[in-house]
Amino acid sequence: MRQQLKIYLLALSFVLGVTPKATAGRPQPDTFTTIDFPGASFTSAQGINPRGDIVGNYGIAGVFHGYLLSGDEFTSIDFPGASATFARQINPRGDIVGNYRSAGVVHGYLLSGGEFASIDFPGASASQALGINPRGDIVGNTIIANVMHGFLLSRGSFTTIDFPGVVAALGINPRGDIVGASFSAGAVHGFLLSGREPGDDGLAQH
Repeated sequence: MRQQLKIYLLALSFVLGVTPKATAGRPQPDTFTTIDFPGASFTSAQGINPRGDIVGNYGIAGVFHGYLLSGDEFTSIDFPGASATFARQINPRGDIVGNYRSAGVVHGYLLSGGEFASIDFPGASASQALGINPRGDIVGNTIIANVMHGFLLSRGSFTTIDFPGVVAALGINPRGDIVGASFSAGAVHGFLLSGREPGDDGLAQH
């Protein structure tokens, strides 16, 4: 089971994507603009909101940090006391979600109004926050008893998302539709969860 879980986590890393190191500048229509955090050996861009604020990750001397790029200004994102921090998504009002590692354990986080809050699914050994919509609903994945589940955090309540197979919830839109990936029998499938309420098939409140 542990080996299988490692395979699923490796597959998830490909789903989330890693962009090669990329220099900030103002984009022109139909052009690519590279993004390089100053002095980093690695930079990826993970999320962008309607006003053009970008979040992502960078590495310096083997240590990973999140960042916010707003206009032409970079700001590092480091959860207090963490050995590594990753920024995944940003919503229109500037709330940022991601994950961090502390004492070998992976936790999710929300950064809102300059304040960090940990996101830990009850009873889980690891949690990651991977998507957030305009009203602040958060989706991600969590590991409970060596099994990966997706989750939704809405208005302070956690809900598991259990599509057949091992699940990671990666994004959520303004009306609450959720997309993600399911790993089953050695294959990776995308999924859309729409028109559901807590308590429906595939959703269980905690």
